[in-house]
Amino acid sequence: MSRNNIVTHITLWVSRLVAVLLVGLLPTFPMILRWYIGFRPLTPAGQTALTLAFYLCAIITAVALWQIDRLLRSILKEQVFTGKNVSCIRTIRWCCAGISLVCLPTAFFYLPLVFMVIIMAFLALVVTVLVRVMTAAVEIREENDLTI
Repeated sequence: MSRNNIVTHITLWVSRLVAVLLVGLLPTFPMILRWYIGFRPLTPAGQTALTLAFYLCAIITAVALWQIDRLLRSILKEQVFTGKNVSCIRTIRWCCAGISLVCLPTAFFYLPLVFMVIIMAFLALVVTVLVRVMTAAVEIREENDLTI
């Protein structure tokens, strides 16, 4: 097994571990929030906004993790420059942007989320560049496949 395959396998299993942790957080979030409020009081509106944002972001994150899983499995099959992979990366980009947008209004109730908004917006920009590069690579590969 090549070094790249080992790294891809590790990345695949780490992303699956993150998915399991996310599923584990879903039912425990209300308890974690009550515990956290003991250290940093939040208004009832802030608690509601934070809870709603968490569950919306959890759904978006689950979609992104699913796309990452599909992408990595495709790479392990040595199908790298394909339209399906470009589609996965596009979805990941929209997930990053979606999390940024969900966290933006919530940051008015919980200011540290401003960092999440900035980080996810920046990540969406980086992934947009990656989408462009992958799209060009797919076009080149398809053109080369037609060349005799």
